[in-house]
Amino acid sequence: MHVKAAALLEAHSQHLLAQVSPENLAATLQREVNAFLDWSSVTPINRVISVERIQAVVVDYVLNQAPTEGLRLQIVTIAKAAFNSPLNSKTYVHQLIEHKNYLAIVEKIASHDTLKKDIIHAAIANPVYAKLLSDVVFHALSDYLLHENPLAKKVPGMSSLMKMGKGLMESTGSNGAIEAAIRSYLHKNMQSIVDLSEKVLIRTLDAKQIHHVADQMWHKIKAEPLSVTQQYMGEDDIEFGSKIGIDIWNHVRQTPYTHELLKELIAVWFNQFAHKDGLTLLADFNINREIILKEAQLFAEPVVVEMLQSGFLAERIKAQLTDFYDLDIVGQLLDGQ
Repeated sequence: MHVKAAALLEAHSQHLLAQVSPENLAATLQREVNAFLDWSSVTPINRVISVERIQAVVVDYVLNQAPTEGLRLQIVTIAKAAFNSPLNSKTYVHQLIEHKNYLAIVEKIASHDTLKKDIIHAAIANPVYAKLLSDVVFHALSDYLLHENPLAKKVPGMSSLMKMGKGLMESTGSNGAIEAAIRSYLHKNMQSIVDLSEKVLIRTLDAKQIHHVADQMWHKIKAEPLSVTQQYMGEDDIEFGSKIGIDIWNHVRQTPYTHELLKELIAVWFNQFAHKDGLTLLADFNINREIILKEAQLFAEPVVVEMLQSGFLAERIKAQLTDFYDLDIVGQLLDGQ
């Protein structure tokens, strides 16, 4: 390297290091960040990146990368800490969910009449419901006929007669005949009973009734501490949830639907908002120039100070400048002075 070039290299290195010295770092950061933000404020996003590039990057890093076991462990550790936090025992539902917001959600649910009917119909169409309803009706009718007959209660002496008759029926096996007759009736008429129960449920669960049920539920849960959840789940459930959640995601992220939908949504965002500059888009997240400058100084200063003290910054500056000052053209220019 030319002697003068070596001297210039050292002077240039010291100049750059001085710019980021502790006494000058704040001013340098402010100047450079402001310069970048000035450029960003007049540069639309779609001028520096294409929708295809964004799609490729997001697909690669979001869909093509499986969550690592290390990431799962970090998430589980944080989730368990939140689950076991002492704050849960002194924080109540109504402190996190305002009653007006709860009512707004209930109102929205109650307004979906078609959805309500479809849910009721799907539940009732399940054979398990018909079997359950059949058993309930059977036991109700059997109990009524054998134990709660109003005639036995209103007519003097009829109760004793009914008991005697019941004993006689049991001894002769007539109870079995009654049960068979009830079951035969239910078998023939079960679909009509199911259809009737669907109509009754739809009529009963109107908006007014849903609000009434929701209001009762609110009064029950609003004073419950968040720690009540520990009665129904534990750390094992968090472990299970993290593992099954990752299994589900690993399947979903590889489906053509997810890939195409993500690309479609990115394209929608890009077409609607990519004509804006970076600073304007950040404003939608309540991030402005002043916040960026403050955070840059807050986080960058200790990092730069550590890089200075360790000698890393001086080493990198010298490495970058050496490539330039070692060029033959630099020596030739210096010789020509």
